[in-house]
Amino acid sequence: MVGMSTVESIVFYLRKGWRISSVYLFALAFAAIFVRVPFGDVRESGASQIAIILLFGAWASVFGVQVYRRFAGIKNRNPSTREWNDLKLGLLLVVGTYAAVQAAGGLIPLVYPAVFIVVALLVIYTEQWVGFMLVAAAIGLEFAIAAFGPRGISYHEGLVHSLFILLLALINLLSMRAGGARMRRCAEEAEAEAKAAKVDDAQAFRLIAPAKSRSGHDRREEEAERLTDSSMNRLKGAMDHHVDLLKRTMKLHTCAVFWLDAHGENLMVKKWISDQGNVITKPFNKGDGVLGAVLNHRKPLRLEGLRPGYGGLTYYAEPVAVTDFIGIPILEGDSLMGVLCADRIDGRPFEQGDVETMEASVESLLSIIAHERVFNQLQKAKSEQGKLLMASELLSKNPEEKDVLTSALIAVGRIVPFELGAVALVAEDGDQVVSEATGPKSERLMGVVVSATESLAAAALKNRHYLPYRGELDPKQQILLSRQSQGIFAKMQSAMVMPLSSGETCIGTLILTSSEQGVFDEEVRTTLQVMTNQLGAVIENARMYQKLKELATTDGLTGLPNHRIFQESFDKKLASSARFGSHLSVIFCDLDHFKNVNDTFGHPVGDLVLKRLSSILKKEVVRDTDLPARYGGEEFAIICEGTDTEGAIQLAERIRKDFEKEVFQTTQGTLQVTISMGIATYPIHARKKAELIDLADTALYAAKIGGRNQVRTWKKGMQKKSSG
Repeated sequence: MVGMSTVESIVFYLRKGWRISSVYLFALAFAAIFVRVPFGDVRESGASQIAIILLFGAWASVFGVQVYRRFAGIKNRNPSTREWNDLKLGLLLVVGTYAAVQAAGGLIPLVYPAVFIVVALLVIYTEQWVGFMLVAAAIGLEFAIAAFGPRGISYHEGLVHSLFILLLALINLLSMRAGGARMRRCAEEAEAEAKAAKVDDAQAFRLIAPAKSRSGHDRREEEAERLTDSSMNRLKGAMDHHVDLLKRTMKLHTCAVFWLDAHGENLMVKKWISDQGNVITKPFNKGDGVLGAVLNHRKPLRLEGLRPGYGGLTYYAEPVAVTDFIGIPILEGDSLMGVLCADRIDGRPFEQGDVETMEASVESLLSIIAHERVFNQLQKAKSEQGKLLMASELLSKNPEEKDVLTSALIAVGRIVPFELGAVALVAEDGDQVVSEATGPKSERLMGVVVSATESLAAAALKNRHYLPYRGELDPKQQILLSRQSQGIFAKMQSAMVMPLSSGETCIGTLILTSSEQGVFDEEVRTTLQVMTNQLGAVIENARMYQKLKELATTDGLTGLPNHRIFQESFDKKLASSARFGSHLSVIFCDLDHFKNVNDTFGHPVGDLVLKRLSSILKKEVVRDTDLPARYGGEEFAIICEGTDTEGAIQLAERIRKDFEKEVFQTTQGTLQVTISMGIATYPIHARKKAELIDLADTALYAAKIGGRNQVRTWKKGMQKKSSG
């Protein structure tokens, strides 16, 4: 067995050596043939012609195999292997080119430049050492032809050709290096410009302060290194989200955020979405057009009925047929930051509700910027504290307020080993209420109202300073939250109450306790101050996010889901019913003679009626799978998942009877209003959403013309509203 393995090894290495050297041997043999054979003399013979054809056929076969192995058949990931394959291909090309030139008429000036071209290209597209080997091979062939060729060239001609080959190779190599250097320089310049743009953006958002003591280039490099890319990415992502949300929910033609540069002289577009791609992306003077008017007056500006080609919309490169415009100044305290603007081309004017929606979006953006500003400062000041960075990133991942509070306590726990922690937030009535807690007996803290007169939490919030000053707690003398909850902290010897604020607004306190002494020393207090500054901004941002979300998904008057949410939910619930083979009913509800109510008693009373009906819908539609919504005007709709026609009738009758009992006291006397309702059921009446809505509306119309204050289910032959 040993002898056999030895023999097999020898055979293996011989075969491997043959595979490696076969191409080189073929190239050498091919070169020797064309050097020695005078092609011009043998072309007259038929047999010689056949030999020449066979010779070039062999070359083409070997060359084709090598091309396949290099580019298609065998994917060599080893760079060294690829380079050796390139050398094989290069040798075959050089030898083949010389043979082709010889066969075409000898090494004469008319056809010889083909050699120069091939060698030059090989030098460019192969590794440097491979190119040098191929140049050496070409020069060797020149001297071989001069020395051994029966009808070759002179040594002088061979020397001249060799010099030309070497010169062209060097020129191409230098050109390639110059091109590569140029590409690297362009890439470096592009990278520098990108860094400079990030720095400019960071300065415009006041994430970093402009450097004054250094040259522009050095300053940019230094500031680019200091810049937190994650902050800028999150900020741009937030702008993308806000602008896209406003564009879709308000049905805008263009929505854009323009920001003042670091010097406050020019406006720059930071984010825009438009149905037309002609918004100016270059900086322009802050005093131009309607944007300048918004900045000068520092108040929201609404324009309606604009004439075609109105020149005040300076953010367009070309005139656009905008009919209505709204601009909201972005104010941070007394400082102008930019403008949030939107426009329409369909003639729909902007209303006060639109102003409030965009102002909420501005507040949310400013809160995010404040958060990122603090976060960036935190990274620069405490970059060596990995725990603090991890905690900050944890806060930034959660958009919902409940998740933010939970993450905040987890993040604080990575900075300081507390035992019992809580977050108390200021409620609408002004009292602090514990909204989140963790640790032993933390469930007893949930919902505790903070004493406004005798607690450390109230004093810390009022003074905007942490308490106790040394982090020491005496539970017998100091009340953390309230007297009723003080027993929870009986064994605690260290405590820290940090005020939470967003801008100038105090929003609550962070309460931390420990049974050990000296936990909250000066270093910990400093770190917690940085942390709580960020936390306040994050909490406020979560609240703004929730407000914006509610504005986009709920009806402002009734608090019910709006028409868009109704349509989206209908699609999902209908698909679910189709998948599981269950029923789904839709109920349409409309107030009877509602126009007379508004005309006789006034719109405030009409709004009260709408609110009362929405309250009844919320009370009666108790299943999470069902959805009541304001469909539009005085019309409401209910999606009842997993409910057949009989079940829908029962629900509709309860709602109708409850509302029938409602009495409204007005200055013109008492008022009672009734409702009419129509029902359609999947899959009994229809299978498609549009058909179900149409049939339910038809049933509603039947209830109207049948006397009102009743519930009707769709039946064949019912008169449609459009026909009557």
